Amino acid sequence: MYNHSRVALVAAIALACSAGWSAKICIDPGHGGSDPGAGGGTQHEETNTLNTSLKFRDWLNADSNDGGGGGSWNVLMTRSSDVTVSLDARTNYANNNGADRFMSIHNNSCGNCGASGTETYSYIDNGALSNDLRDKVQSRSVQAWGLPNRGSKTANFHVLRETVMPATLAELGFIDSATDRTYLGNSTHQNNMAKYHMYALQNHYGITAYTPGTSLPTYVDDSPAVSANWATGTSAADKYGSSYRWRSTDAISDAASWTINVGVAGSYKVQAWWPAGTNRSTTSPFILPNSNVVNVNQQINGGKWNTLGTVSLGTGNRVTQLSCWTGAGFIVVADAVRYTP
Repeated sequence: MYNHSRVALVAAIALACSAGWSAKICIDPGHGGSDPGAGGGTQHEETNTLNTSLKFRDWLNADSNDGGGGGSWNVLMTRSSDVTVSLDARTNYANNNGADRFMSIHNNSCGNCGASGTETYSYIDNGALSNDLRDKVQSRSVQAWGLPNRGSKTANFHVLRETVMPATLAELGFIDSATDRTYLGNSTHQNNMAKYHMYALQNHYGITAYTPGTSLPTYVDDSPAVSANWATGTSAADKYGSSYRWRSTDAISDAASWTINVGVAGSYKVQAWWPAGTNRSTTSPFILPNSNVVNVNQQINGGKWNTLGTVSLGTGNRVTQLSCWTGAGFIVVADAVRYTP
């Protein structure tokens, strides 16, 4: 039994920000095997807790692999299938493997008393770190499903008492409540609860809530497809790469096209690079992937990325074009385009 001080809480938060930091998290899906736990309708607690816990594990692993702003986690599972695990085996596993946090997931039941809502427990004398994690799990769980907030509580549960690290037990909802069962047994809602448990853990370690997979890549294309009317240039010192394409303005489109395969959907800045020169059009018409036309002055801002606009891009091939249909007597230059977060 630990009685951590507020000083330890501050130290843990500082640890989260240190180089090479990683926390070992033991996830405990309640019940299983010969102990199905509570039931309601056609649902069983052992199944709901396992499915939610596996999704929680997957979110933590995704967060570790993302590297874009979340945490780094080494995940332990007291069970990952429908097997019987005693209470002693659960706490011994966490203790013997040096877990930094223990998080148990359950479904509540009151014998059809009509209760509904979410509550989260820590041990009655487990100190500031357990209470902080408990409070953050409770807050995030209520946000995830919007069920009644039954509050943060303490209890003399075995898995809270016998673990030697900060520990919580979340009762996500009442399985004997028809309303709560629509969340407890639904895969989409389980996934959302798992994600919000990740947020709670991130917040506990002083990390702003971060969803892995939202760190968008940058895509670049410096080889536009053009017709035979476009010439190849290499002389400009401020070009991108080894060459660029150019042609005289004309009263036809004959566009240069950059086709970029977007692997991760999201909001991107569309940027263009060109070598500047006095013979460039001051109204070079770029056509963005959302069909908006942006006229730019290619006589200036050469040798750098210029933002044309921000667009929402789905996955698959997305096309940006440069038309030559603008004022006569100049050239337009098609060098490089990129999509960047």
